[in-house]
Amino acid sequence: MAVVLIVDDDNAFRALLRTLFESGSGFDACVAAENALEALEKARQVSPNLAVLDLSMPEMNGLQLARELKAIAPKLPIFLLTADCDADTEKEALASGITAVFSKLDDLATLVDNAREVCGLE
Repeated sequence: MAVVLIVDDDNAFRALLRTLFESGSGFDACVAAENALEALEKARQVSPNLAVLDLSMPEMNGLQLARELKAIAPKLPIFLLTADCDADTEKEALASGITAVFSKLDDLATLVDNAREVCGLE
C-alpha cells in the first residue's frame, strides 16, 4: 500500500494535492497535516512512502520538518514545494535530505509523476 503524507498550512492547496494523489496516481491513501507537529505524529502512525512538504509553514518550516522526518524514517523520499525557489533554497533542501524541490506555480502533475516514479508505482 503506497501512502503519501501531504503537509501544507493552506487548506485549499492541501485539498488540491490530495485530489491529485487520489485520482488514479497509484497511491492508495493520502494523509494530510496542516503543520509540522501534526505531520510528525502522523508519520509515526502510518509510515508513509512519500512526504510532500510546504517550505513556508508556521512553527517549523519544510526544511526543518524534513530533518525531523529523516530522523524517524531515514529512507523516506521527501518532496519540497515552494512558491519561491532559488538555488540556495534548493541546495539547502538537498542537504536536508529532501529528494526533490518543486514549484507550486508549475504543473503539479509533474510532481505526481515524479512521486509515482520515486515510489516505484510505474
